[in-house]
Amino acid sequence: MPHCSDYSPEGTWYDISGAANNAEPIVLIHGVGLDHTMWDLQVPALAKTHQVIRYDMLGHGRTAPAERIEGIFSFVEQLVQLLEHLAIDRVHLVGLSMGGVIAQAFAGQFSARLKTLTLMNTVYRRSEAELKGMHERLQTTKEQGLAPIAQAAIDRWFDDDFKATHPDRVKQVSEKLLANDLAAYTAAYEALVNADAEIGNVLKKVCCPALVLTGEKDVGSTPAIAQRMGADLVAGKVVVLPGLHHLASLEDPNAVNTILLEFIRANS
Repeated sequence: MPHCSDYSPEGTWYDISGAANNAEPIVLIHGVGLDHTMWDLQVPALAKTHQVIRYDMLGHGRTAPAERIEGIFSFVEQLVQLLEHLAIDRVHLVGLSMGGVIAQAFAGQFSARLKTLTLMNTVYRRSEAELKGMHERLQTTKEQGLAPIAQAAIDRWFDDDFKATHPDRVKQVSEKLLANDLAAYTAAYEALVNADAEIGNVLKKVCCPALVLTGEKDVGSTPAIAQRMGADLVAGKVVVLPGLHHLASLEDPNAVNTILLEFIRANS
């Protein structure tokens, strides 16, 4: 399985795994506070037939913080620059949580570059009630740092049974959250909180085949939000995974991988 990792000229760290260079590319965008390794359990399945590209968002993992974040479109620009560096025209784009919001914003500007769009456990056109918790977490981060919000995330994202049966995965996520640069994390989270005003009802412009995935028990990226996305998409399909929370890709990788592969293969 061919594999390479490197930095782009702009400083984005990326990793490419999978089939030969002429295979269709799948780009995976991670969530805020995490990094490309959150997709580790997807790569073996996806890379059998596709070229799988993961990267670290600005200020995450091995990618240094930007000098200035201009909202969600700073992260879109990063993705565009990476695709240009890799000479990739059209992609299957997959984003989870903040990665899904970046994918939406990219889709609104560059829909012709999408073979498919997959939006996982993400948000769209949030109400004030849906934004309330995010505003509170942003303020907590500014006042108290990463520890309180990291623990709160673990409690929202994993139930007690999962914590007991997969302590290694829970530990990995916790360590990633706590290792963040506070200023970079806060800037990214603020961009996520404010993204709706920037991208609006962008999904109405997206005509490519689109998959919306979330967990039945995801309290932030709820099934109701998923249905809202599906209603605005021209060719959207919504799947709600029973019993799962926010990091579906870690909770039940086999189910997620099967759904992703079936969708992408059907639209390749």
